[in-house]
Amino acid sequence: MRLLLACLAILCALLAIPAQADDNRPLIITLTEQDAGIFEVKWKIPANVEAGFIPELHAPQGCAAGEQTRQWSDALGHWRQQEWACDRGISGREIAIDYTVANPGLATIARVRAGGNPVETLLLQPGEDILHIPAPEEAGRASTFGEFVKLGFEHIWEGIDHLLFVTGLIIIAGTWRRILVTVTGFTGAHSITLALAALDLVQLNIRAVEAVIALSIVFLAVEIARGNRDSLTFRRPVAVAASFGLLHGFGFASVLREIGLPDEGLLTALFAFNIGIEVGQVIFAGVLFAAWQVARRVQPVAAKAASLQKLAAYGLGITASYWLVERLTSA
Repeated sequence: MRLLLACLAILCALLAIPAQADDNRPLIITLTEQDAGIFEVKWKIPANVEAGFIPELHAPQGCAAGEQTRQWSDALGHWRQQEWACDRGISGREIAIDYTVANPGLATIARVRAGGNPVETLLLQPGEDILHIPAPEEAGRASTFGEFVKLGFEHIWEGIDHLLFVTGLIIIAGTWRRILVTVTGFTGAHSITLALAALDLVQLNIRAVEAVIALSIVFLAVEIARGNRDSLTFRRPVAVAASFGLLHGFGFASVLREIGLPDEGLLTALFAFNIGIEVGQVIFAGVLFAAWQVARRVQPVAAKAASLQKLAAYGLGITASYWLVERLTSA
């Protein structure tokens, strides 16, 4: 509990530090109709990708790109801006995304505001390079439930720190029944803060959150290495999972704050994103638990099983300690 209080203290101390972009940010495209048929087009790649990788956007048929292209870089990423004139609007058209150097494997999130219509949020998975702007009769299909589920699923598999925390919980919980209870507590807690943060009801500095997430893994690693089964962590792993889960929820929400939820079906999209996270998390937990049980049966002697547990603890602790130092120094 002392370490948990220390985590919260570090979080509070870092709240004043300006937030920076997460490493898993997508290509962001915004198209805003300024006047009848005249669109301001802005797009950016995250700051951790070199500026030379920013793609070209080819205006669709029936649209003419202006001669001026503005380019700049800031703490959020590398930007370009153009003006497009479209003779019959932009609905029903396709925009080609051309990575002239190499495709860095980014997902694409586009926000389109045409006239007085609500903002339409469109998602492309990494490797997809044709952005289709829905026609009026297709409205609502772009921000589908399935697309946000897929986005959440892919985000949890990219979030190695979250998966390592789940790894520590599985080792501590030990049995399949305790794992279900523990992961459920983690899920419930981070779902609450995910919703609060994604809806901008509560905001915390993302770098501070990421530092505390790393520290939460260090905490579990220390507990696993000590192996004191009388401690609160081993007796009530669900309490620890729920406590730190509140912080992990802010980490999950960071990607949604960057993407922006659709005006229509906001709660549905948020729910779908969370389902994608949980599906990925459950699959990971099931595979890891099975592998852990196989490893323990291959080495059935208690002393060797304990050594395996300590090896896992040191692996988690060293990795998370490196992340903690990196995130504190970069903040």
